[in-house]
Amino acid sequence: MKYFFSILFLLTSFLSYSYNETQPVHYRFRVYLTDKGDAVYTTDNPSQFLTEKAIERKRVQKVEIDETDFPISDDYITLVEMAGGKVVSHSKWFNTLVVEVSDSLKIENIRSLSIVDSVKYVWKGTNNVYRKSLRPRLSRNLPQAESIDTVYGYTYSQFMVHNADNLHSAGYRGKGIEIGVIDAGFTNFDVIPEFETVDLLGYSNFVPEGDMFATSDHGTKVLSAMAVNQPGLMMGSAPEASYWLLRSEDVTSEFPVEEDYWIRAIEFADSIGLDIINTSLGYYEFDDLILNYTHDDLTGEVSLMSRAADLAYEKGMIIVVSAGNEGNKPWQKSTPPGDAKNVIAVGAIGTDSIIAPFSSYGELADGRIKPDLVSIGRGTITINQFGEVVRTNGTSLSSPFLAGLIASLWSINPQLHRTELIDIILRSSDRYMSPDPVYGQGITDFSKAMNEVLKTIK
Repeated sequence: MKYFFSILFLLTSFLSYSYNETQPVHYRFRVYLTDKGDAVYTTDNPSQFLTEKAIERKRVQKVEIDETDFPISDDYITLVEMAGGKVVSHSKWFNTLVVEVSDSLKIENIRSLSIVDSVKYVWKGTNNVYRKSLRPRLSRNLPQAESIDTVYGYTYSQFMVHNADNLHSAGYRGKGIEIGVIDAGFTNFDVIPEFETVDLLGYSNFVPEGDMFATSDHGTKVLSAMAVNQPGLMMGSAPEASYWLLRSEDVTSEFPVEEDYWIRAIEFADSIGLDIINTSLGYYEFDDLILNYTHDDLTGEVSLMSRAADLAYEKGMIIVVSAGNEGNKPWQKSTPPGDAKNVIAVGAIGTDSIIAPFSSYGELADGRIKPDLVSIGRGTITINQFGEVVRTNGTSLSSPFLAGLIASLWSINPQLHRTELIDIILRSSDRYMSPDPVYGQGITDFSKAMNEVLKTIK
């Protein structure tokens, strides 16, 4: 992904897009279906398509299970593949399939099917298999931090900005909260000793090409900001939470199909009952420029990814996203899905509480301001693919650090409705009474928020 936050469609448009690879070029199209097919599921028996954890979370969050939760009929997938396409992704929320064809003209056979409403070009490229070489298990060679605090180590000042040490000291560190991290990859997560304490529930790759643990360390750094539990060295913001690692980003190119992979990931997260999603990915500019978004598209209603993020919230999860690193670039504003109405879009500050120059800001097309809140994204303490403690810049890190604090706060009372929890978080922020386009509602005081959540326990 060209616009990693930690480092910084028209059918005919592909005809003018040049591709210089020597390998055969393939195309992927988003196929919009007319419906889901023959109904073999009912809302009376949700265990057919949702886990018990998901059903219970929806009950607690007062979310109705409906037909959008039903999977797409296997018969429809078979029909599309018989017409000459290979289905590589799908969305039950939007009734779409992502279909790969070796010849762009073959999409006409699929478009002519009675079950198909329309098609949209979303990717052009080759099916290169890529991964880094086999990774040996890394040795632990990290120095202890010189700090006045013996628990937080290098991350001491990060917690102090949010007054969050009291939250952790009281024993609220995310236990019982399940977090999904949707990212580009988690290189060496499986061989870095500092991750051995992470309560990993599972992982899943939604990109047809590439390896979860050998394509990008973007997710490695993102996860470390939340999940590491190394007293005296560094502490993540939710070290006792449980985690699912979900890969949706193809690092070899930038196309709208990555939104489809992301939607597949968040639908999966919903179906297994995860509570919080952090995603440090965002899109507005693509390799085929005709597919780009414009400022006028920043309404939360144009990007399919933004629409999915809002729907995920409606289905019971809290969605925390990076606002974007475009503050000192021509785009300037938040990037989808940061324009979604119900996500918490997070800007970046340093431990001095001053906004980072790269942090996206400003009014969206419909007048709303993003970011919603800010957290530590300049010089954030992370662990990289070599198992080293490093400082990393980007709203990609402010988002997970805040997401972890939210998880730790929620662990005080996991039965609390998400709307009430978010309201407490916002009311506990320093610009709640006078939000602005740069800081949003500002920096949350988690000691204050903790006291408010404690009052909700009956």
